This record gives sequence, structure tokens and C-alpha cells, in this order.
Amino acid sequence: MDPGLPHPDAARLIRGFFRLATGFWSGPQSRRAWGLSIGFVLSLAINMAIALAINLWNKFFFDALQNRDEGALLWSIVYMVALALGSALAAIALLQARMRLQLRWREWLTSEMVPLWLGERKPECPDTPGLLDNPEARIAEDGRLSIEILVDLAGGVINTLLALCSFSLVLWYVGGAIVVSGITVPGYLVIVVVLYTGLTSVGMYRIGWPLVSRVEDKAQAEGNFRYALTRARQNAGSTSGFGHDRAILKQSFGALALLWLELIGRQSKMACFSSGSSVFSAGIPLLLCAPKFLSGEMSLGDLMQASAAFVQVHAALNWPADNAMGLAHWAASARRVAALDLACRQDARTPSKEKINK
Repeated sequence: MDPGLPHPDAARLIRGFFRLATGFWSGPQSRRAWGLSIGFVLSLAINMAIALAINLWNKFFFDALQNRDEGALLWSIVYMVALALGSALAAIALLQARMRLQLRWREWLTSEMVPLWLGERKPECPDTPGLLDNPEARIAEDGRLSIEILVDLAGGVINTLLALCSFSLVLWYVGGAIVVSGITVPGYLVIVVVLYTGLTSVGMYRIGWPLVSRVEDKAQAEGNFRYALTRARQNAGSTSGFGHDRAILKQSFGALALLWLELIGRQSKMACFSSGSSVFSAGIPLLLCAPKFLSGEMSLGDLMQASAAFVQVHAALNWPADNAMGLAHWAASARRVAALDLACRQDARTPSKEKINK
């Protein structure tokens, strides 16, 4: 950015991005924006209803298996086919709603950014004074990522809330209460899943938190490398600067590669921890419910239903830790878009030398 322009902090840039991006729901395109948004939320709700139906099917099937009820087993196959068809149709609806919302939102954001940027460019000056590095990539790549990831994150939050509300009730009802030292603990499976997820989230946070700042560094390095490539292409006709351009490109990619390697190592640790905790999340409810199953308080269907609900609640509660990388990528791209928008608007308010001379 031009030295005369202020350097806004990260929080201000995020607020600036939301002020810019939420304009999608006002103006001439607001009807389309609201329609796509409502369709997206409804698709998420339908998919969650299908997930609940599958959870109930687990109880129906395993109870029929335990009772050796051939008629119920045959009906369970019919239900499974119906659920598979419904799940496929719901997945298509969700995919269509999500990607259409991403496309139209990005289309609107691009239509806002491009005229503002081009309006300040001068024919004799390809890089507008005051703008940040690589504005084309900020509009194209960072604009795409800031919208696509934001829609995915918003869908994840909504899906998490729906899963918590629905499967926590299932877990509370199916798991029932447990007596510990003469004290009845209602909904003990819900308590256990909250405690277990809290422990795994703390572990994931400690492993992944340093990654957040490095993601933004990597995004900056990607922008620097693209900018170096653009400069090298512009100087392609000059033989005098060929060696210098090659050195800059090698240096830029070397810095990018180092950041990539650091991210790979950190993400490997996160994947290892996440995979191990997922295995335990499936086994813990089976171990906790085994005494009630052996005593006859729970049927086999109840046991499998509780186990599946436990996994769903654990995944929902663990969503913030699992999506730390996505949040970091989105924040980096959103700040780059907001910084470009801020720089363009500040340049638009700054009188040009030609206007002053006139």
C-alpha cells in the first residue's frame, strides 16, 4: 500500500469485508440473494432430517437383527433403499443451493470490485498508485476464496447447530440415566460427549493454533510469487533483466515452499490427532452402554443408535477445531479483498495531480 495510506488492522479489515460482502442482500439483486440463502438453509435442514432418519433406521435394523425378525429385516431393506434415494436427492439439492449461492455472491462481489479498481487506473500507469500488490489476484483468487469458504463455513455452523439440537436429544433420550454411587445422573452420555470433545478441542487448539498465522503468511507468499511471475512476463522482451527476474522468482518460490513444508508438518500432526480421537468417539459410547445392554436395559438397536448419535454430537461440538484451517484461509483472503477495497476507495477520494493542476 502507498506509504501515505493508513495500514488497517486485521479486525478492521474483517469488518470492512463484511460491510462490503453483505451488500449482496440489498439492492436490485436482493430477491435472488435471499432466495438462494433460504434454499441453502432449507437444504441443510432436509439433509439433517435424513441423518436423523438414518439414526432411527439403525435402531430398527439392529432390533430386528437381535429379535431375528425376518419380516422387520426385509422392511429395513426397503427403508434403507428409500433413505438412500432421499439422501441422494437431498445431497443434490444441497450441492445446487450451495454452489449457486457461491457463484452469484462472487459474481456480485466481482461486479462491485472491478469497476472501482478500473476506474482509478490510468492508461500510462498499469499499477494504480496506492493499491496493494497484485490487485488482479485479490479480485479473482482471493475474492473467490473469501466467498466460497465463507459459504462453506456458514453452512457448517448451521449444520452444527442443527446436529447439536437434534442428536443431543436423541442421545439424552436413548442413553437415559446412570446410577453412580447411589446418585442418578440423567443424560450421562451427553455429559460425557461434552467433556470428551472439550479435551480433544483443547488438544487440537494447542496443535493447530500456530497454523492460523502461518496460513496468512502463505497467502501473502502466494501473492508475492504471482506478482513476481507477472513482472517477469512484462520484462520478457528485455534480455538484460532475465537473470535478475529468475533470481527473484527462485527466491519467491523458495520462501513459499518453506511455508508449505511448515504447513504440511503441522497439518500432519492435526490429522493424526483428529483420526485417533474419531476412533475413540465411536468406541466410548459402546463401552459406556455395554453394562446397560448386558443387563437388558438397552436393546441392540438402542446401543447402536446411541453410538451413532454420540459420534454426531462429538463431530458437531468439534467443528470449530476441525475447521480452524478453513477459517484461517478465509480470514486471509477476506482481509486481502477488504484491503484492496479500502485502498481503492481511499484513492477514489484522493484528488489526482491532473485535477489539482486544472
